[in-house]
Amino acid sequence: MEYRIESRDDGTARVIFNGDITFSENVAFRQLLKDLSEKNIEACVFDLSAVEMVDSAGLGMFLIAKEQADTGGWKLSVSGAQGHVASMLKLTKLSDLLEG
Repeated sequence: MEYRIESRDDGTARVIFNGDITFSENVAFRQLLKDLSEKNIEACVFDLSAVEMVDSAGLGMFLIAKEQADTGGWKLSVSGAQGHVASMLKLTKLSDLLEG
């Protein structure tokens, strides 16, 4: 998993992911959350259009991100999920929690 954070002047950020989001990426994901917490954002979109696979740990990481967003007072949503990733988000109802 690789990611790039694009910050905008309007207080929003977009995180563009590339690669799978799995248990082995939890250290990198926690770094991402740390990077986001240091920014003064009102909303963040996780762009999953280049992610082909997410496992149960990856789904758990999204929940941790949602909790951090709620605690930090910013809105988190996802966009671009397709195929396996979209199915997993829908199956677990995370798509409802992280509406884009």
